Formats: sequence, structure tokens, C-alpha cells
Amino acid sequence: MTGQSWLADTFAGIMIITAIYCASRLVISRRQHRPTDHQVDGVHVLMGVAMAGMLVPRLRIFWAGGWEVIFGAAAVWFAWRSFRELRSQSADGRQHSHHAQHAVHCVAMLYMFLAAATVAKAASDGSGMSGMAAGAAHFPTLALILAFVLLGYVVWTADRLPSLAPVAALTARAAAPVPVLAGGLSADGISAGAGASQRAPESGHQARSGLGVTAPISPRLAACCSIAMGVTMGYMLVTML
Repeated sequence: MTGQSWLADTFAGIMIITAIYCASRLVISRRQHRPTDHQVDGVHVLMGVAMAGMLVPRLRIFWAGGWEVIFGAAAVWFAWRSFRELRSQSADGRQHSHHAQHAVHCVAMLYMFLAAATVAKAASDGSGMSGMAAGAAHFPTLALILAFVLLGYVVWTADRLPSLAPVAALTARAAAPVPVLAGGLSADGISAGAGASQRAPESGHQARSGLGVTAPISPRLAACCSIAMGVTMGYMLVTML
């Protein structure tokens, strides 16, 4: 990986922190039964570890061929999920595009590892090419396109941040009482006395632990992880040009 060593170290540190945080989201979700996108968090853990190893070689803990298989399969999976989302319409008529971003992330990861493999093969053959940039010279346009697409997703995700509810608001919404209508029915159709107000009926884990624990795990921080991934991938792709 070309570029300033201090900048590579900085991005590698950010990726390690991001991977640790995403791993903690999976643990918290399992222990507290709070919803999160397990597939996205899981692939972010893998991406963070993989990119840290690409940026700082001494941090590599897996062989390149294995990463290619993992991210190739992940790219196909998220592309399929994105296709299904595009075919389905939400209640207000807007189309979903959540997994398309992660499909692009996986494609970018696959491209970078394939480029690195090209460099390694060229070096072993004595062709004289050196560095990841030389390996990517066969498809510099693809690296540039991926970098621009990733930048677009970074801007789009950052623009959505203010519209994502903070955890405190989600928790308060989950624990809020259900208003009762004049006819003696609550807003969710449950019978209640006139002028009273009650919560929605609790069941399963909610009844044991309270409604507040079912609030999603920080959607804003999840979006920040996607931003960090996109910026780091963009930097790595640019250094390959």
C-alpha cells in the first residue's frame, strides 16, 4: 500500500476500533436481545480487520486468498439482498437501498485483494512491477469508479445522520404509554377504561426485561461505521491509481 505511513497507520487504527465496536454490537444484541443488522455488523468486523492488515502489513492475520473468497461471497449476498429490496416497496412508496451500499463495499474489498494478488504474482514472476498501484494498473478506471461511488455513499449516509433517531429517543418511544381513545380502546386496539392510558402488552423477553431494552443499538453509530469504511476504502483505492 502506497501513501504516507502515518496516514496508513491512522486509517488502520480507525479500522481496528470500528471492527471492535461492530463486534461489540453483535455481543450486545445477543445478550440484551436488542435489534441490529447482524450481517452488516459482521461484515464490518471482517472489513475492519482486513483493511487494517492491508494498510499495515504487520497486522495481517489471514491469508489473502481467504479474504477474496469471503468478500466475493459477501458481495453476491448483499447484491441479492439489494435486488430484493429494489423489488419491494415500502408503505410510502419509497424503494429501499440499504444493502446496495454494503454490496459496493464488498466489491471494493474484493477488487483491492485481487489487485494485491496481481502484484504478488508479478513480483514472483520478476516482471518488475512493485506496489499495489502497479497491480491495479490493469483496471485503474474501475478503482476510480469505485472510489467515486464510495464517496457518494459517504455523503448520502452523512446526510441521513440527522434523520436517524438517537438511542434515547428510541428507548423513550418503546417505553411510551399507549394513549386510550374515548371509546375505551387504546390506540393499539386493546380494551381499557375510559380516560386511562396503558402500555402495549408485554410478552416474551419484553415482559421479563422491560420495553426499553428492545430499542435498536445506535443507528447513528452504525451509520458512522459505514462512513468510516467508505472513507478508508476510498483512500486505499486512490492510492492504487
